[in-house]
Parts: sequence; structure tokens; C-alpha cells
Amino acid sequence: MNLFTRIKQSLLGGPIILFFIGLIFFGVGGGMTYYQIVFRQDAIQAQGEVISLSENCDDEGCAYSPVVRFTTLEGETIYYDSTFSSNPPEYQIREKVVIFYQSENPQKAIIAGEGGVLRFIFMGVGGLIILAGLVFFSVNLRNSLQHAV
Repeated sequence: MNLFTRIKQSLLGGPIILFFIGLIFFGVGGGMTYYQIVFRQDAIQAQGEVISLSENCDDEGCAYSPVVRFTTLEGETIYYDSTFSSNPPEYQIREKVVIFYQSENPQKAIIAGEGGVLRFIFMGVGGLIILAGLVFFSVNLRNSLQHAV
């Protein structure tokens, strides 16, 4: 059996599944990070204040997302309800935050650093799963090459 065949057989099954699952997790975290970077490039920065916490409850408990009030460059007051929820709440009422918004649609906004923990978790878990797949692959390949001798 040649080396290419041994590599292919060592990769099939568990290692390739782990590798793709890891890529999906890492890709989600990377995509969220990329979205925030691209969004911030054309966005306008404003100072906002958390005025309340929106409660989102289900069978497993409640999570809280900040409602932020900020003023656009045109003087319009906007209320932004974040899409990120956490328990315990990530922000306190009356806390000052930096917010980025689109000039043509100020309701489309993000809080600076929002979702950072979630992005880190997705990328970290994805990286660990990819690493596990690579270790599994290398062990399979080493065993395959040792049995060939």
C-alpha cells in the first residue's frame, strides 16, 4: 500500500469528521468576528447608555440583553435592543457603552466588544476540535505506517 492510500485511510472516519466539525465552529466564530470588523469600518461611533435590560426567558431560565439609548450625529435619539443575551447580564443599567451604527439605518447597530466571549468560545472550541482531529489522524497514520514495516 502506497503512502497516499495510507494517508487517505488514516483521514477517513473519525479524523475528517472532527476536522469538519471543528471548521464549522471556528468558521462561525470567525464569521462573527469578520462581520463586526466589516460593520465597524463604515459605521459611525457614538456614546450610548444602557437604559434597561430586556429579559428573555425560556424553560432553562432567563437571559438579559441591554437596551441602549444613543444620539445620532443628526440629533435623533435611538433605542437599540441588543441581539446578545447573557446571564448574568453583561451590562448594568446606566452603564456607558460605545456603540457603532449605520448612518442610513441607525437601528442597525452593535455595541463595541459585544459577543466577544461567544466568538472566543466558538473559535476556541473549533480550534480544539480541529486539533483533536489532527492528533487522531496522526495516530492513525503512525499506526498504519508501523504495521506496514
